[in-house]
Amino acid sequence: MTKTLESRGTHPPGSRLSWDDLAAIFDSAPNSMWMQDLSALKARLDEWRAEGLTDLRPWLAAEPARVEELVALVQVVSVNRETLRMYEVADEAELFANIRVIFGVDQIAAFVDVIDQLWSGALRTSVTTRNYTAKGRGFDVSYHGRLLPGHEASWARYLISVEDVTARELALRQLEFARTHDGLTDLHNRSFLSEEMDRLETSDEPIALAVIDLNGLKALNDRMGHRAGDELLRRMARVLSASFPPPCHVVRMGGDEFVVVMPGLRKSATLELLDALPRRAAAEGEGRSDAPLSFSLGTAWRRPGESMESLFVRADQRMYQEKRAFYGEVAA
Repeated sequence: MTKTLESRGTHPPGSRLSWDDLAAIFDSAPNSMWMQDLSALKARLDEWRAEGLTDLRPWLAAEPARVEELVALVQVVSVNRETLRMYEVADEAELFANIRVIFGVDQIAAFVDVIDQLWSGALRTSVTTRNYTAKGRGFDVSYHGRLLPGHEASWARYLISVEDVTARELALRQLEFARTHDGLTDLHNRSFLSEEMDRLETSDEPIALAVIDLNGLKALNDRMGHRAGDELLRRMARVLSASFPPPCHVVRMGGDEFVVVMPGLRKSATLELLDALPRRAAAEGEGRSDAPLSFSLGTAWRRPGESMESLFVRADQRMYQEKRAFYGEVAA
């Protein structure tokens, strides 16, 4: 990415504003503004299209060097004062000296997204990504770009407005977390499980499901109060999270019931995780005088062509068999 200087006349054709007026508006804009020249980049894309390329995105994904080639063809004509402030630099020289820090690895995917939009004929583009200041501070940004009138064919003038949307993106992430996570344990919740089961319905990867139910939660609530019961649930959540790392998902269904979804693992790998669970639970309770972590567990592996609902029902039935056996032993 290089910078060029723009030569200006005294007055833009068809405008009541002078070039100096337009330059002042650009420089004083409240958002970060970038004027770029993408004509060399477009020429390279046109060459590839003439050679028979029809689907740009997967072609670029297959060879990162091609993306770097396009990045090098972007020429920055000018940036405004808000750009210098946003990226914590004193001047354009410092900005360009830190360009790799500012854009980072997150920007590569965003760059490909924008170029693919332009390749597909869009005159306006938009993308949300993550940038960094010259000092390394990360923040979320929303890009809105437009090929200026008269430059649609050449891409010689492409105007970008960059807005800091960190607060908005944080709020959206918090809302999404609240929608898909249990407030007491921070585990995934029933809504997440429903969406994940729908996603896995058409998957042909191996899937195991474990249904886990705490033993003795009601008795603990009656004896020591709900605060003690809540702490027992949080303890169980910590053990399950430590026992089933990604790609597994640990879910609190509600009450004292948990579900572990284990996609993409061999049966031997899931058995190793399940076999280690009682040891982890016992180790977590060492030295504690309050309620131990006791649970009933049922596991099922998905059969060819089986629905996720049927898989859940089989795991749930096996859990209740173990639950009945546990309480039968307690009663005896």
